Amino acid sequence: MKKSTVILIAIGLIIIFTIIVYFGVRYARGNPVTIKEPTESVTLAADYIDKDINLDKGVSMDIWDNIEAVEIELLHQVMVMPWSKSLMSPLEVKAFHNNSNIYFYLSWKDDTKDITIDIDEFTDASAVMFPLEDEIQPSTILMGFIGGANIWHWKASQDKEYWSVVPAETDNYVDSYYPFEEEELFAVSKEKIESAVSDLIAIRVGTITHKQNQNIQGRSLFEDGIWHVVFKRSMDIEDPETDLVIEPGQEKLIAFAIWNGSNGDRGGRKSISDWVELNVNN
Repeated sequence: MKKSTVILIAIGLIIIFTIIVYFGVRYARGNPVTIKEPTESVTLAADYIDKDINLDKGVSMDIWDNIEAVEIELLHQVMVMPWSKSLMSPLEVKAFHNNSNIYFYLSWKDDTKDITIDIDEFTDASAVMFPLEDEIQPSTILMGFIGGANIWHWKASQDKEYWSVVPAETDNYVDSYYPFEEEELFAVSKEKIESAVSDLIAIRVGTITHKQNQNIQGRSLFEDGIWHVVFKRSMDIEDPETDLVIEPGQEKLIAFAIWNGSNGDRGGRKSISDWVELNVNN
């Protein structure tokens, strides 16, 4: 083989290798997306309604059918890696309170019902986030980036386990128990499920933790390719430093996030909203 031919082949292999490395690095943690310009601000009203929802009886659509919905366009999470691979949008949100509890209803389309966590299997999920501090940067919605944030995190897998009283199962014994034992020996490896929703707090990026007092309830309904998720929280609080203060006549900021398990969403890979103004009306 001629020396010139060998050189050409070598150059070609180097170019191909460089292209592979470039695309591997660029797309390994998600697909880069174009950041949209901020849309007009959205306001969500939580009016007083003299009704209560007993989640033990399921998600009652009768109450929500009579409440006006707000449609919220979601965005790719591109502030930190991993970037989201897909976009779940729009999100439909409703809210009301009865002076004792406040309720939020979230609804979005999803082609698959992902309720299992296993190797390469991820659950559908949603979250509601409130800043705990009055002085914030409205343009920043990353969890805990600009101060304390209270996050209500619903997971379809957790919903199934809590309401169906079905223990989480996996072939990976690290998440269940040692295969030669009849029961879990190390309780620390499996958190006790107290609700379908986790009540979380974050002070800055990477500090999200479960609050000592879990104060949120939730339940879901998946029907005709649509998730319907209801959050319920008492308006009474135990710790004003970690519990969100919600009172009639207040205006709050609120943000939302959706995870699509079948597309590999988990952690920072999700669809998010911009800040929404919440008016808790008398």
